[in-house]
This record gives sequence, C-alpha cells and structure tokens, in this order.
Amino acid sequence: MKKLIGIIILILILSVVAVVCGGGHKSETAVSQQTAEDTVVATVPQIVRGRVVEDTVIGLWTIKALKDSNDIIVGRQDWAVRDSSVFLTLSYDRNIVYSDKEIRTKDLVGNEGEYMMQWGGEVFWDSDSAVYLSFGCILPDTDDGWNMLYQILPDGTSNIIVIDVYMGVDGFYVVADFMALYLNERAVGASPADLKRLYGQYCTKELTEELSAATFPIVSDDTDFRHAYKTIHIEPQDGFTGPPLEKYSFEVKFKPNPNDDNVTDILYMEVNGSTNKIIKINSGEREVI
Repeated sequence: MKKLIGIIILILILSVVAVVCGGGHKSETAVSQQTAEDTVVATVPQIVRGRVVEDTVIGLWTIKALKDSNDIIVGRQDWAVRDSSVFLTLSYDRNIVYSDKEIRTKDLVGNEGEYMMQWGGEVFWDSDSAVYLSFGCILPDTDDGWNMLYQILPDGTSNIIVIDVYMGVDGFYVVADFMALYLNERAVGASPADLKRLYGQYCTKELTEELSAATFPIVSDDTDFRHAYKTIHIEPQDGFTGPPLEKYSFEVKFKPNPNDDNVTDILYMEVNGSTNKIIKINSGEREVI
C-alpha cells in the first residue's frame, strides 16, 4: 500500500513539474514577442509637436500639419508673445513631398519679429495639380496683416499667394478667393474637371455650366496667369456702407503680360447677396494706355 501511494505521489510531482515547465516556456515566448513588438514600434519615428491643425487624406494628397511656438519673440516692450511655426508632412499619390518641413513667418512675409503667425496649415483647396494651405500673419494685438495661401505642387515647388481683404464688404471675399484659386490653378495647368469643381464652389449652377462648356473665357489663354494675379486689383462698385443688397458688383483689373504694363484686362463680376455665389462675369474688356 505504501508503495502504491509512493507511485501516485511521484506521478503527481512529475505532472506538476511538467505544467510548471510548460508554463514557463509559454511565458518566455510571450515576453520575447512583446519585446520584438516594442522594438518595431520604437524604430518608427514618432513626431509629436504642438497642436495638430490638419491630418487628412484628400484626393491624391495626404497631409499632416502641426503648429507650435518657436524661438522668435514678437511684440512690444510691454507685451510680447512667441511666434509659431507649422511643421508639415505631405505626400502626393503615396510619394513623399515634405517630411516634417518647417514653415515660419519669414517664409511667408520675408522676415521675422514683426508679424506673428496667427493661423496656418489648414487645407483651403486641393486639386490634382496643387494643394493650398491657409496662413495668416498679423501684427500682434491688431487686425493688420496678411491673409495668404501656400500653394504646393507635387514636386515640392511652392508659391505664396496673398489674398486682398476689404473688411466689411459683402461679397468681396467670394471674388477674391475665386480669382486667387482660378488664376493660380490655371498657372499650374489644372484639369477641366478640377476647374469645374472650382466653379461649382464659388459660382451658381447656371454660371458653372457656362464656364465649364467654355461658352466664354474668364481670361484669355495667352495670359501670364502668375503675373496676372500678382497685379490683380479688385474694387467694389457699390460703396462700403448701406443696407444689404440683392447683388454686389466688383471690377477686377490685372496685367496679362509681364512685358507690357500698358495693357490692363478688366472683368466685371456680380455676387448674389443672399447665397454669396458669383452670378455673372463679364470679360473681354482691355484697356491700353
């Protein structure tokens, strides 16, 4: 009987040892797998900086923009604030365009320490030809500053597009934004499909169809589109005060030829006062001095 009990005890001991050994082996494997996973994660660069202002996939573009303060102090002797930078990671059709590219106030207005970056990095418009990020640089504690678009092409080329603003003039921003995008999209060879989408954003359905069908040109095809925008001047035709109107009229002038400042092309545009859509464009007038 004692011999049988001894055999049973021996069997139990061997079973316990087997379980313990098996458990220890399983635990070691899990630790090894966890260590391997941690190593993989650790090798991926994680850039965390400031506040994310854009993180999106839109069309062929993948965009991540982060905004944070930098080393530049802007302001008066009795009031000062740190300036900001935008750090941009951008790809086009899965090809990297920028990797953590820093955009500073000096890249937008030419210098630092006077104007501060109030906002920046948000997507304003996109097409297959370019993406446009919105930036604003102002004098601290004022509304005086620059409203601009940062146009980026798939090859990484960039252009600064300054947008004029008439504060308090109804309909003005519709014309200003439309002309900024239209001329600069034409400059990079935007497709008819992208131009139609642009028309639909800013114009009535009827006008969009006319423009898409090329019933009439907004500007002539031999225009230097970059120069035209750099010389553009938009003037309200209804004054600056008074009750809301059914429609608002604007005169748009620009120089189509960088080699001839004596030639000015003129557009007349009307904006619906309730929908803020462009309802009419008269083009083709040319002024020669």
